[in-house]
Amino acid sequence: MKDQWHLLREVKAVEPNKIEALAHVPEDSPWFLGHFPGEPILPGVAIVHIAEQAIIKDAEGRGEEIHLDGLKRVRFTQPVRPGEVLSININRDEAGEKALYAFKVSSKENIVCSGLIVAGIKKIKE
Repeated sequence: MKDQWHLLREVKAVEPNKIEALAHVPEDSPWFLGHFPGEPILPGVAIVHIAEQAIIKDAEGRGEEIHLDGLKRVRFTQPVRPGEVLSININRDEAGEKALYAFKVSSKENIVCSGLIVAGIKKIKE
């Protein structure tokens, strides 16, 4: 059975420090339960979770383990409704043993969320 909490569908590294991803927000997603009856919108934590999952998936391909250390400057600019397709663009910068991931999440041409994820990096032993 498919995990209905995970909305991420596709992740690809388009350049060494750039990630693009797609997510689909199905109308029956459990994220909408109680948020809000009669006027469902995707909670902000779900949008940030999508970006985090794209970062983790990319890190696995790099042979790295990532753990979220913090969020900065997160902005939610538009609601995400059931049935929308989200495009996620992420740029990675190194800062010592940390990685900084600037992300933008868009629906059609409109940015719905942006921010910075600070993560610790650990190489996976082979």
